[in-house]
Amino acid sequence: MPHLKKIAVTGLALLMLISMSVVALAASKMDLSMTTVYMNAHPTVVNAWTPWFKEMAKLTNGKINIAYYNPNTLTPLKDHYDSTISGMIGIGGNDTSRNAGKFPLSTVMELPGMAPSAECGSLVYWELYKKYPELQKEFKEVKVLWLWASATYQLHTTKKPIKTSADLKGLKIICWNRSSVEIMKALGANPVMIPPTDSYLALERGMADGVLCPLAPIVSFKIAEAAKFTTVCDIFLNGFWAAMSHDLWNSLPPADQKAFTETTGAVMAKKSGVTLDEGAVRDSQKLMKTGHKFIVLSKQERDGWLEATKPLREKWVKDMEGKGYKNARAIMEDAFRLSAQYAKTTGRGFK
Repeated sequence: MPHLKKIAVTGLALLMLISMSVVALAASKMDLSMTTVYMNAHPTVVNAWTPWFKEMAKLTNGKINIAYYNPNTLTPLKDHYDSTISGMIGIGGNDTSRNAGKFPLSTVMELPGMAPSAECGSLVYWELYKKYPELQKEFKEVKVLWLWASATYQLHTTKKPIKTSADLKGLKIICWNRSSVEIMKALGANPVMIPPTDSYLALERGMADGVLCPLAPIVSFKIAEAAKFTTVCDIFLNGFWAAMSHDLWNSLPPADQKAFTETTGAVMAKKSGVTLDEGAVRDSQKLMKTGHKFIVLSKQERDGWLEATKPLREKWVKDMEGKGYKNARAIMEDAFRLSAQYAKTTGRGFK
């Protein structure tokens, strides 16, 4: 029976070898989940990120496969940052205002007049991140892949078209974040904090006269059914992040890390911004067909709005210096300088 025993040992060795090969092959492939505040039908997911998923698969010879999940399916939206740190989410993303007090310097992006378009704002945000260690430190718990900015905020009203700042006096305007509140106060309106999901009912019931937000949400949250006028003011925007855990990043082979590095950063910041701007244009065209009225502020009038909100810049510098950021003014001035530079080619979000 020795020969049978030898055959059995040989067979076992062969089986172990095959098993090891299968494990090695499985280990060489990585399925990554990605989730952000956007739904999978969002124009940025469809037109910027989905093509990137395919590009990453191609660049890594099929080893990296990224699948997108709608918000609140993997973890609650409010937990995206912590879930990215822990690795529960492969690639996470969210707006910086979602974690109050976590990204203080990033709120420079929320200053009125910071950028006239999402593309411009996204490029500014990424340049600031690359230049300032203090800003990088805010994201020290994760490996940042890219940063981007939201579409610009516009003013949407129910009964009264807003053509000048004087038209705003005394109106109740829904705000979704602290920056909106301060801006509306500076322009003479009465801000009321109401969540996005409750804004339609508040407008429908006459609890408010309008809402300050980008164009896309007024469609997705049915706000356009109550608000019939949009004043295009491009008054401000806010920042977003996309990142993975350090453990996940460090587990990637150098070639795969290179693929991520070459396709994200400024490249993805720009693509994210462009698709947001293009989405805003498409939304406006759809709304116009329903009879929705658009008022585009003249440069002179918009400059007046920015002048009225200019004290918020000094307030931001003072607040940041109070938190120990000695070069807060330099960061702010650099941000506006970069915005003016990029705006020459990006223009305004609403074309």
